[in-house]
Amino acid sequence: MESRIQNESLIDFFEGEFKKNPGPVTIIGSGGKTSLIWYLARHFSAGGKRARVLVTPTTKMLVPDKPVPGVTMAGIFNKETGKLESLPPGELEKIYSQYDFVFIEGDGSRGLPIKAWADHEPVVPVFTAITVGLIPLWPLGLAVSEKLVHRLPLFLELSGAREGEILNVEHLARVIPGLFRKAQGKKILFINQIEDDAALEQARKFAALLQQEPLCIIAGSVKKGSLALAFSPE
Repeated sequence: MESRIQNESLIDFFEGEFKKNPGPVTIIGSGGKTSLIWYLARHFSAGGKRARVLVTPTTKMLVPDKPVPGVTMAGIFNKETGKLESLPPGELEKIYSQYDFVFIEGDGSRGLPIKAWADHEPVVPVFTAITVGLIPLWPLGLAVSEKLVHRLPLFLELSGAREGEILNVEHLARVIPGLFRKAQGKKILFINQIEDDAALEQARKFAALLQQEPLCIIAGSVKKGSLALAFSPE
């Protein structure tokens, strides 16, 4: 796996990918899905572009406190949870072509940074052009527990970790195939929240463990809008 990009804007990267792979983008994983969706949605709906942007979940997602100009949200609002839930089966397929950009949240992790994926997860529509899976590395060095990991028993089974053991990059690498089990279109693994040299070095080690996976791997920060590194299969 070879590095091919350094210090590029996150927007520049995704604009290039969207041109090559036009169509709906489904965001899955943990550690920044909603933030990435709104980062992209705000960009493509602003600046006089007049793009029609749709944001919707296939599971559940939080709703912004204020409407975002130029962005349509589609789904069923649950007043009890304050979350937007998925449209009835088939409804999204009927409407997505009316929009220039479609960003779909297709996964949930109950607010936890690490997750193992059950057989029915994530929920990625078959018409997805790009599947972006997010994962943060800041939990490395912390103890594996229910406070850190969604679906802990499954994570222990797949990762080889023991409860209470210190989380390492090998544990995370072993669950990545499950993240992309139901992916459609171009597959991009986004190692998010990479904001200093130490985190960047961890991202390099993590990417090296995934060199046999057919993935484009990027490392950067949604918060900073930066892309530090990108890797593509050799």
